Order: sequence, then structure tokens, then C-alpha cells
Amino acid sequence: MIRKFVLLTSLLTLPASAHDLWLAPEDDNWRLHYGHRPEGHEGATELLLPAEWILTAEGVVGDGARVELDPPGGPYSDELAALRILVSSGYWSRTPEGTVNRPRTAVEHAFRSWRSLEVVKALIRWQPRLAEALSEELELLPLADPFSLRPGDKLRMRALWRGRPAAGVTVAYDGNPRGLTDEKGRVNLRIRHGGLQHIQATLETALDSPEAEWLLQTATLNFVLLER
Repeated sequence: MIRKFVLLTSLLTLPASAHDLWLAPEDDNWRLHYGHRPEGHEGATELLLPAEWILTAEGVVGDGARVELDPPGGPYSDELAALRILVSSGYWSRTPEGTVNRPRTAVEHAFRSWRSLEVVKALIRWQPRLAEALSEELELLPLADPFSLRPGDKLRMRALWRGRPAAGVTVAYDGNPRGLTDEKGRVNLRIRHGGLQHIQATLETALDSPEAEWLLQTATLNFVLLER
């Protein structure tokens, strides 16, 4: 069987202060969203995601091999176990006039500047390879099959950066901070509902660059728990 996985993006334009990325299934496709995630009964409010912000897109198949995806791309084998999208909105600088999407070398009087880098990963079905780092960027990894969990269970995870444990990283569930990673990069989160799970971690590190002094990395993990 062949199933088509297509990465779709939003078509609305909103102020740049709205900033969230997540992957969610739509029929046989997965959609990459950008904007405000829905809360309660409110719908999502989305921005246009510039295509050039997507640096790489890849999948992990059933045997653990990685395959390059070309958005909107497809078709791909239904053995696909995960999607991983690397996104960067580039350099940002905070100035007396406000925050602008430019490096510090292109503005005057920047008192803070950073490069944004985000990994958005969707788990489609469990495969042991998904407990290991797929890149050098910040990643959130379940330690065991998350699809076996139910609301009320604990999800055991770890955060890795450059393949090593990332300690002291705040991990959020549905936008709410729930814990800090320990010295081994581990954290436990309690699953609070079925459906789409949205987990994020953010890490800020020094950047040796004239364009910015900080690298701001965000790792997002999405997967769907069916109601049982």
C-alpha cells in the first residue's frame, strides 16, 4: 500500500509575534502549521510559513532508515514511522524600535540578537530508532513506545543536543511548562488527554557569530493517541 504524506502550510498572514509550529494529521496527509495552536474550543490562528524557512524534511521508515522528503512531495511508503522538519526563520534583533527579522549587522543599536532554529517531529508509529537522536539539533525523544500510553500515564522522555543529554531544559505540554530535564536530559510528563500530543523544549546557547550572539533552539514533538 502507498500512502501520500503531503506537508501543507497555512495561508493566513498575522503579526510576527504569533509563533508556534506543529504537525497534525489531516486524512492521509500531515500538515505543518504555524501560528497559534487552538486552546479549548477556540480554533487555530495561523500565519503564512515561508517555504524558504524549511531547511530539511525527512522521514524515518520501518527499518530505521531515513529518507529525504521534498515538500509537498510524496507518495511515500506507509512504512513511514516519523516525519522530521527543520525550520529556521533566520536572525532576529531586538532594538529600541522593536524586534525585527534581521541580524545585528543589519540594524542599529541592537541590544539582543539571536538565530531561530526549530525541529518539528511527528511520530506516526513506534520504531525503536525513534528513541535515538536523528540530528545534532535539540530533540525530544520518548524512551519507550508512547502509543501504548493512556491519559494519566507518564511519558518518559529525554532531550538531546548534539547527541548528548541536554540538562536543565524546560519542557512544556500544550504550551504549559511541566518540568526540567535532569543531568541525563530526562524528564517525565503526565499525559492529560487523548488526541494530538504537543510537547516542546527550548534551549538557548551562545553563538559565535557577528550576526547574533545567541542560538535559540526549539524542539517540538507531536503524536496522536487514539481514544480507548
